[in-house]
Amino acid sequence: MPIFALYNFDDTGPIAADSALGNGAQNGEYFDGAAPVGGRAVLDGINDKVKIYPNTEFEMPRGTLEIQFSQTAQVGTGPNTVLSRDSVGETPGGFRIEVLPDGSVLISHESAGDTTTFQTVPGFVNPSDEVNIVYSWDEIAGGAVQISNLTTTASFEQAVLPGLTMDQDPISQPWMIGAGQSLSDPGVLNNLNNHFQGSVATFSLSDTVDNFVGTPVANPDLAETDEDTPISVIPVLANDTDPNGQPLTVTGTPTAENGTVGVNPDGTLSYTPNPDFNGVDTITYTITDPDGNESTSTVTVTVNPVNDAPIAEDDAAVTVLNTPVVIDLIGNDVDPDDPNSALRITGTPTSADGTVVVNPDGRSVTFTPNTGFLGEAVINYTVTDPSGLTDDGVAVVTVDDAIDPTRDGIVRGTDAGNLINGDYIDPFDADRVDAGDAILGADGPNDDRIRAEGGDDTVFAGLGDDTVFAGLGDDLVFGGVGDDDLRGNEGNDTLFGGEGADTVFGQQGDDFIDTSSPLQRPDIDYPGLYPADTDPEDDRDLVYGGLGNDTIITGDDADTIFGDGGNDSINAGVDADLVYGGAGNDTIIGSEGADTIFGEAGNDLIYGGLDDTIGDALDLPDALDLRPLNNPDLIFGGSGNDTIFGRDDNDTLFGGTGNDVLFGGVDNDSLVGDEGNDALNGDEGDDTLEGGAGNDTLSGATGSDVLFGGADRDDFLLDPATGGSDTIFGGAEGDDFDRLIISGPRSDYRIIRTGSDSDGNGFDGRVEYLNADGVVTNTVVFENIEGIPCFTPGTLIATPKGEVLVENLRAGDRIITRDNGIQELRWSGNRKFDWAHLTANPHLRPIMVRRGSLGNGLPERDMMLSPNHRVLVSNDRTSLYFDEREVLVSAKHLVGGKGIFEVESIGTSYIHLLFDQHEVVLSDGAWTESFQPGDYTLSGMGNAQRNEIFELFPELKTKEGVEDYTAARRTLKKHEAKLLIR
Repeated sequence: MPIFALYNFDDTGPIAADSALGNGAQNGEYFDGAAPVGGRAVLDGINDKVKIYPNTEFEMPRGTLEIQFSQTAQVGTGPNTVLSRDSVGETPGGFRIEVLPDGSVLISHESAGDTTTFQTVPGFVNPSDEVNIVYSWDEIAGGAVQISNLTTTASFEQAVLPGLTMDQDPISQPWMIGAGQSLSDPGVLNNLNNHFQGSVATFSLSDTVDNFVGTPVANPDLAETDEDTPISVIPVLANDTDPNGQPLTVTGTPTAENGTVGVNPDGTLSYTPNPDFNGVDTITYTITDPDGNESTSTVTVTVNPVNDAPIAEDDAAVTVLNTPVVIDLIGNDVDPDDPNSALRITGTPTSADGTVVVNPDGRSVTFTPNTGFLGEAVINYTVTDPSGLTDDGVAVVTVDDAIDPTRDGIVRGTDAGNLINGDYIDPFDADRVDAGDAILGADGPNDDRIRAEGGDDTVFAGLGDDTVFAGLGDDLVFGGVGDDDLRGNEGNDTLFGGEGADTVFGQQGDDFIDTSSPLQRPDIDYPGLYPADTDPEDDRDLVYGGLGNDTIITGDDADTIFGDGGNDSINAGVDADLVYGGAGNDTIIGSEGADTIFGEAGNDLIYGGLDDTIGDALDLPDALDLRPLNNPDLIFGGSGNDTIFGRDDNDTLFGGTGNDVLFGGVDNDSLVGDEGNDALNGDEGDDTLEGGAGNDTLSGATGSDVLFGGADRDDFLLDPATGGSDTIFGGAEGDDFDRLIISGPRSDYRIIRTGSDSDGNGFDGRVEYLNADGVVTNTVVFENIEGIPCFTPGTLIATPKGEVLVENLRAGDRIITRDNGIQELRWSGNRKFDWAHLTANPHLRPIMVRRGSLGNGLPERDMMLSPNHRVLVSNDRTSLYFDEREVLVSAKHLVGGKGIFEVESIGTSYIHLLFDQHEVVLSDGAWTESFQPGDYTLSGMGNAQRNEIFELFPELKTKEGVEDYTAARRTLKKHEAKLLIR
């Protein structure tokens, strides 16, 4: 039976009476511009709201609340309240639904003074999304919450634990739609905030737990088969579950990208891959429970390749009386398993009308017609793939008595899109590919000139040094053997240069250009793996990508590549290549060879050697590398925010303008950041790093490196565990404040100052790395350093809006506490100590608490505390020794425990957080205390900070007031704390 229900924000629509309270229908009252429009309550987010009366006492130990709304826009920088109610009394309770600025939805349920929250991920809701919330609770059995974005289909589900009620005491506020109720006070019913802009479609509240039925869970599956082999049974339901234990069925029509799918009577699937398909296919299927709830998942099917026989396509050629002709029999034959397969002619091709000789390339034959023969000669041949499978083909040679005088030597296509190969006859003047006619004087017998014209053409240029103009359309061009000139013209073309030194122009469109040949051999040999290329000039390609996002692969020999405009992907292949990325965000892979690469404009990703798909497993330091000079690269990032990897051998990297990231890789590299806020990492070897102008981050990593910060604020990263004897010059130019950032335990190193730096605002010195016996292993010498923070600053404090840096917290912020839920921060203070003060007062040095040193993975990151900052400790020892499950221990009394030590710092800041009472807050995932004012701590503060606190808490001016500000837990003395760290 509903306590009350508001199904429609229109007095003329259906409503439900508040039968439990006996005071009629509950359609609400509109204020300050709120109005019903089309069955929805519409709010402009300024000061309007909808109140739903009465504010009469009622008790709801269980119930279900449902609301559906759409937010038009975020109001202000705080939470926007969709629904709220508050009350005071013996057991105050309240309820809020809010949309936060990060797009998450937050539900807060207050019961008997305790608050329980439920929050979605950020970005869950966007303006204009329709959101439905069903929230149920039961003081004994618990309930559930389901938040559904009906626009994006995103959802959030979580159990509501027992113990919550919706009791509303006699002094209560009404339900409020569109605004938050900031205070629990009977005299402030209109003290509203956090207004909501949007509309509410429905709101209902019942006194029964209408738990929604859980959605079934469809989990991904795996299957495997061979090429052209069906799978009869895929048991997709075997790992799918239904939270209500109901049976599941596969519904709808499952689909696959590269095959067909069927549903068997028992709910399993069958799958048949498409003919000749191999690789990874994805089946998408849907399961349904008896309540109609659905879930969708996938089956990843691995179709293993099976070797297929090659396909011999018929060939045609033309010659004249008593004249031999060369015919590329393999040029148009296909290996279904590999388009770049090294097919070859096997056996002896035969013809009754002449003699056939296989040429040394194994791909072409020379046919000599019998003396006096005219007509069509038939050649029978066999093609074989690398695995030994074969197919038989036929070539027809037309033997004429003379060359047709009407031919012009140019093979032309039409605008309809053509397959232009040896069988194609030019419809305009009967020219043919590889006809051996040599009509144009400078051409060899099979040097063809092809103009494909309009349409989506496929061109096989075959033998000889061919020139192909693909023309309009998305064309596919194979240059074949020879030094070819291929032009894609307009359209998204695919151009294969094949063997020979090719020149390729992609021109307009997103083109795919591959000029590599099946056999790629570097110019420099590598003992035990491959010999040197015997002809380092036969495959030197010149490639222009042109406009568009092109993919360019060049392969063997020293190629020259221009990516030109667009976001291009370039792999220069083996040998010493010259690459220009051009405008756009390009990805450039130099691969093997001493490459010179210019990223030019755009945010480029550049690898001097192999990319991340292969990684650096083949990169060897010079001491192990048998050929240490086969991959030294010279790379210029150019303008934009570039990322550059030098990889193997001694590379030279220039970031150029922009905020660049440079990695030297193995061996002795030179890295120059140039302008911008750059990050330089020398990696292995003895490297030289120059930050240049800007706030740079430099890390020599392993090896003995030389680092120059250059102008402005630079950070130098040191690691005693891996670093060598580096030399660091911070520099004094620009906005100068250079720092050494040293990782690792304080016991691994010591810092020695040798004097002030050249411009008087910092110091020179050295860092000595120590082994376990305290012996110096390496020494870092530095000049012009202004700071050495021995830790990463910024403790993160948990708030209802997520973790926030402690230095960014301000009075009025809401913070999660262990004892009192969400509390408002009343004051925060910051006290700084410089090197001199810490040296004179060593008892003030900070305490480092390493990640995980408090147990159970806490804190979640390295945390720096003041010596007297107390940490919550809760374990079996505290109960055994002190009859307390939880105690507070000063950080200085935990020194000696694993991962907890005093830090020698040149300067630090201590930040204090003050609440209405002493609290325990989440700091980097661990519970630590808030500031507890006392006579000693207050007297040690500056006047300004002390007066701020006295203004907020005047009672602290008296001894009684200080004594009343009691500690949240028992605090252990030093000798007691030792029992916890033994």
